[in-house]
Amino acid sequence: MNSRHLSLIFVFALTTMSGSAAGPGPAYRAPRTESGQPDLRGVWNFSSDVPLERPLSAGDKKVFTRAEIESRKAAKANALRMLSRMVPVEDVSIDWLDYSGRIENLRSSLITYPENGRLPKLVEGVARVPGADEIIEALADANGTIPPLLSAFLAGGKKNGPEDFGASERCLFGGGPPFMPDLDNNYVQVIQGKDQVVLRTERRARIVSLDGSAHLSDGLRSWAGDSRGHWEGETLVVETRNFNSRTRSFAGAGNSREKVVTERFTRVSKDALEYEATIVDAKTFQDKVVISYPMAKVDARIYESACHEGNYSMFNMLAGARKEEQEAAK
Repeated sequence: MNSRHLSLIFVFALTTMSGSAAGPGPAYRAPRTESGQPDLRGVWNFSSDVPLERPLSAGDKKVFTRAEIESRKAAKANALRMLSRMVPVEDVSIDWLDYSGRIENLRSSLITYPENGRLPKLVEGVARVPGADEIIEALADANGTIPPLLSAFLAGGKKNGPEDFGASERCLFGGGPPFMPDLDNNYVQVIQGKDQVVLRTERRARIVSLDGSAHLSDGLRSWAGDSRGHWEGETLVVETRNFNSRTRSFAGAGNSREKVVTERFTRVSKDALEYEATIVDAKTFQDKVVISYPMAKVDARIYESACHEGNYSMFNMLAGARKEEQEAAK
């Protein structure tokens, strides 16, 4: 099953970073490509054990202990097992999910700004779907029952037509930006040339122009936006804009039409890359959001994620609404 579709069913539940997470530090100089650029080529895994938002229970703590991270990992696994028992449609094995971090990261949140590690306030009238970490914490306090937060998420509003389902539920889109750790498919391959960089995931190949050309016209929009990049020393900086309005802006909130994402890729050791993304969307959030985490270089290949379940299942997914209409017409 496609992992983002699965995550919608399951909803699973560095100011400071240890030495193993960040590598040798800012003095590291990456090897060079044939054109003299820092070499980012290869396949990178961006799984993470760190929640997007700092748990309220953590207060002002910016760094977890190793024991706290292990406890959170165990809670996530337990939450997934609990959720798998709630899904009536099939026997889903959670053992195949690939979401554990490959590099130790002890931060208490992927969000590094705002300083409290939490999402900024939403613009008035903007709705947001609860995040996975919120579901996990709710399950941890629910004593085996289904918490109201999960019930509200699973209800997700009435589904009268295909447009009421999210793009991931319909197997239409994936791959960011920004890159966000998920239950699976947490791999990106960097293919690098002098004037272009390709960021290839299991669902999409995003071509980033490095030739100094301007962004496309505001009238030309797409699911993944229009990416333009440049080098700042050891760091590849990629700005993406011109998204369409068919996906969420970030963290389940708003829509992406006015979003601008600035990503920074910095190789900090032989096997580690530091990723940072700044999300600015004045139509969704009252402030910017900055996330950061390490990626690990892995000896792996990326294969196409041939998602189709949401397309083929649309008839069944809408059967309830059609039945209600028939009953109302009697």
